[in-house]
Amino acid sequence: MNVEQLCEGIKLEEGARQTIRRVLIDDQRYEQRKQQFISDRAALFDSVKLLPSYRETLLALFARLAVDAYAEYKVRGISDDIYFDTFSDLQIWSKKCYRDFGVYGIEEYGWLQEHVRLRLFRLGRLQFQPIALEQGVRAEGRTLGRGELALNVHIPEGGPLDEQSAERSFDMAKTFFRGIPSIFVCQSWLLDPQLSEVLPPTSNILKFQKNFVVYQVDRDARQAEERIFNRVCEDPSLYEAQTSLQQSAKGYLMAGNRLGSGYGIRFR
Repeated sequence: MNVEQLCEGIKLEEGARQTIRRVLIDDQRYEQRKQQFISDRAALFDSVKLLPSYRETLLALFARLAVDAYAEYKVRGISDDIYFDTFSDLQIWSKKCYRDFGVYGIEEYGWLQEHVRLRLFRLGRLQFQPIALEQGVRAEGRTLGRGELALNVHIPEGGPLDEQSAERSFDMAKTFFRGIPSIFVCQSWLLDPQLSEVLPPTSNILKFQKNFVVYQVDRDARQAEERIFNRVCEDPSLYEAQTSLQQSAKGYLMAGNRLGSGYGIRFR
């Protein structure tokens, strides 16, 4: 695996590929940064962020780290499909960086470190991350204690979130994470029950909610607005509303309502 093969496999934008080619990290410097990534990631990111073009540098660095991760994928017998699907996040977040800052790069370095450490995988439509629960959870008459193992579910951008695709991902996770209980937890704006007042009953988002028992809602979270409108405004009238979801959400917010973030759990 090399950088060009990675870029092709994850269908990276040409502008992002050019950025990686332009930001040359020689082998010696890369090995130094790789060792620092292993020993002290916080210090590495702090030092890189001092560079004028740190977002572009982080894109090039994560591309190299992703290439190195391929060898461990092979050792574990993980397919190329899962490898490319997992690292397609580089494509998603570099496009967001371009949208937000006008350059192809990486701002979400804290998130992407999980991918190269083989702590998060995309299996079909959804991403899964083994975690130890930070607090106890009680739902459906069951109680999970702090520290118990579960699979944290993330919903990346791209593609419809239909019932079949979601169910296939849960089935894949059950097989992939042998030895970890098939208990799924998720924190997302997609799990806010208030979305039933914004979306039609046929919405894939509302159908996805049914995979989980929502046991807590954070009404102060602004993730929904960030995801729906790609920014957060104190005055919802400033939001552009082109899609039906944006139009409905904007009207809901302008009426004085809030969209938050839900915490859900699914027992398999």
